[in-house]
Amino acid sequence: MKHLPLHTHLLKQVGQDLLRFKGLLFWTALAVFSAFVIVYQTYLYRELMAEREVYFSERDALDVEWRHLIIEQNALSEHSRIDRLARQELGLQPAQESQEVLVPWR
Repeated sequence: MKHLPLHTHLLKQVGQDLLRFKGLLFWTALAVFSAFVIVYQTYLYRELMAEREVYFSERDALDVEWRHLIIEQNALSEHSRIDRLARQELGLQPAQESQEVLVPWR
């Protein structure tokens, strides 16, 4: 028998073991790959959930702004309604500057 250097002998032994246990090696590699895929998918999911929370916050802020605008619109339309009724039904007109009387304070 020919004597091979130790590292060559070890490499040969590792190669034989890999061939002998190729099914186990395949399933181990598949399990490791699957673990990496799961980690990556979890990372993507968390990123999407964070983005979703940002969008929900923006939606809530826009909803609050919308409600304020509706309240403002109702308040402004009420004044214009009163002005319109005063002009049409009561015949009132805005006072001219010459008709205004300033009342002194104290």
